[in-house]
Amino acid sequence: MPSDASNKFARMMQTAREHQAGAASDAPEELETKQTTQPVPSSPAMSPRGRGRPATGKRSDPDYESTTVFLRKETKIAAARLLLGEKGQDLSDVLEKLLSGWVREHS
Repeated sequence: MPSDASNKFARMMQTAREHQAGAASDAPEELETKQTTQPVPSSPAMSPRGRGRPATGKRSDPDYESTTVFLRKETKIAAARLLLGEKGQDLSDVLEKLLSGWVREHS
């Protein structure tokens, strides 16, 4: 006894076959229109642009490398609060300054 699901599948397959048969009969007509249309010349004003934001900042700078560090939550929150009013400086800048000073001291 065929279930309702198998009947739905059979109807779906039949619909797909009919769609393919209809597309196959339209195919020569589509080829004919594609051959008669002229390609649109690209103008400099319509040059393709990349998606998203421009590549600026530390993420796209080859001198920087993404690194994961473990900080105590309280320390990170306190530093973030102190940096909130600072323009042009973030937590990575502070860590860079502290770590580079430590490296100079110990080398």
